[in-house]
This record gives sequence, structure tokens and C-alpha cells, in this order.
Amino acid sequence: MSDEDDGGRSLGETIETNIRPWNGFWSWKDKPIGELGAAREILAVAGIDVRDLVSRGKDDPPDCEGNIDGCRTAVEVTELVHEPTLKRSLKALQQRASGMEPNKPEAYFVWQQADLIHALQERIDQKDRAKLKGGPYQRYILVIPTDEMFLDASQVEKWLSSATFQADRISDVLLGLAYEPESKCCPVFKLHVIRRGPTVLR
Repeated sequence: MSDEDDGGRSLGETIETNIRPWNGFWSWKDKPIGELGAAREILAVAGIDVRDLVSRGKDDPPDCEGNIDGCRTAVEVTELVHEPTLKRSLKALQQRASGMEPNKPEAYFVWQQADLIHALQERIDQKDRAKLKGGPYQRYILVIPTDEMFLDASQVEKWLSSATFQADRISDVLLGLAYEPESKCCPVFKLHVIRRGPTVLR
């Protein structure tokens, strides 16, 4: 097996040219490929047996579709990232690459429980309203990958244990963290989702 792609680049070079240089574990320049890869990994770690999962490419939403427990299932993928901090950090990296001293240095957002709960519900609401193509679907799963530094598995588990989320159509929501050496995997959490109502901490 070769460590080079068809263009003669090493595997490391290929990855480096395709991932985002900040908070980039789940990112890939070709978005449909990145979404399919994230969905496959997170669903597998969650122990969900998915058959024939494919990307729908530009014919989205949903981003992917497949067979889960005998049900034709729509799978949407949406990243959890603190956009203002990401933009600031990417700008700082660009400035450094061009030989300039950044106006503001790279940074990581320090998440709190309320921030996480709000951001997750926000993404659930957005995807719950999506007009799905290619249906009908019997299930609708939302996969949320994240590579935020201050969202480690032990803290996220504690915060989510008391959280309830609402959706009208989405049946399952999975939050997948970036690879953690301690657990030798990408930790995945299944959110507690009930039918629409105010977000509560139970």
C-alpha cells in the first residue's frame, strides 16, 4: 500500500492540503466527502449499524442517506464550532503565513454548559426545519462533529447528562468529538431528544 496519492503527494501532505488549519479534525476541503466521513465514523462509534450510507452531494439536504435498522434514513451533518473565534484564528494564521504579526493571536473559545446546550439546540432547530429531498425517510439523524479544544469527553458527558433537547422531525442527535488519545477513539454522545418544547435541564 502506497503512502502517496495519485499526485505523488504523501498521505500527510494530502491531509494537510485538505483539512482546515484550525479546529480541523473533521473538516475536508471537499465538503460532501468530509460530511460522509464524519457521519460514518460517528455513527460507527455510536454502535449504529448503517448499511449503504452514501453522500447526496449537492442534492442536499440531507447530506447523506442510508439504511439503519431496516429504515431508510436521512443523515444531516453540521459542525459545532465557535465561528467568531474560528475566523479570528484563521485570519491570524494567514497573517503569520504572509510574514505579518497578527492583530489578534489565535484563540480557542472556552465553552460553558449553557453555551453548549444553546449551540446544540440552535443546530437542531435549523436542521429540523430543513426541506429534505429524496424522501420519504423513516428516520432522520443529525450528526454534529466538533473539534473545539475546550469540549473534552468528561466535561461534555457531565454537561449532557442533565440536558434535554427538542425536535419535531429529527429522531436522533449524535455529538462527535475529535480523537482523544486517552480513549483511543472519537468520543460520541447521543443527545436526549424529546418532542418540541422549551429546552430544559433536568
